[in-house]
Amino acid sequence: MSNPRRRRSRKRDADAPGRDRWILSYADFITLLFAFFVALYSISLKDAGDQEVLSETLNGVFEAVQKSIKPINVGEPVAGQPDSERLLEVAPPEESDADNPPGEVEGRSPLYEALNQSINSQFPTLQSKGDIAITEDADWITLDMKAALVFDQGDFELTNEAVALMIVISNILRAYPAPIMVLGNTDDLPTNSTRIPSNWHLSSLRAASVVDELVYRGINPKLLAPIGFSSENPQVRNTNDFARAQNRRVTLKISKHRSDNLHDYLFN
Repeated sequence: MSNPRRRRSRKRDADAPGRDRWILSYADFITLLFAFFVALYSISLKDAGDQEVLSETLNGVFEAVQKSIKPINVGEPVAGQPDSERLLEVAPPEESDADNPPGEVEGRSPLYEALNQSINSQFPTLQSKGDIAITEDADWITLDMKAALVFDQGDFELTNEAVALMIVISNILRAYPAPIMVLGNTDDLPTNSTRIPSNWHLSSLRAASVVDELVYRGINPKLLAPIGFSSENPQVRNTNDFARAQNRRVTLKISKHRSDNLHDYLFN
């Protein structure tokens, strides 16, 4: 005579493969519950802007589910069970963008943003008046300063406002150490001075004065170099006084690539 306990045990073992089916029903219930609360939330929205945000959020959720590629098995497959009921899919984690490491943002660099914000905060009218211009390309951040802002006419010693400006700039540059070329430029008029015999002298001395101040404010001297271009690098043609004022300037060319030494960066 067979043992009834043994027969019941075999019956439970035969039913074991389908005992995890409840998870599918539970997942359907959670999905419906989520849809219910989304509907309640959408009713509470008062303007089109909120609705647009909700729409974008939901689209992102459902697109992520559609793009999921790695299914998770729920229990053992049951004989005769459709494949669509055997698997639940989850969205894979988003891959990090290797081109934008932490701290980097798409578009403007952090150094550009820091310079722009600090100068506008401390000297709110300089950029609007055209006394300072900050631009950026793939390799350099360029900070142009009109000579009339930084120097008295025909002189190479920094004005008090220029010193205050150098303090603000150096505070930023200390946090973003990088090679910096300081370029002096003049107009095409002669200097008419025995102390400063040519525009080559004037442009070089002005660039050197800016470098001296930056070093005094804590910038690594190995990252700096003054360069005088005389009148040979004009922004516009020297046709009138206004054009000449545009060409009299000092420029900071700040590399966007880190280095410990400007000479090695330029020539190695």
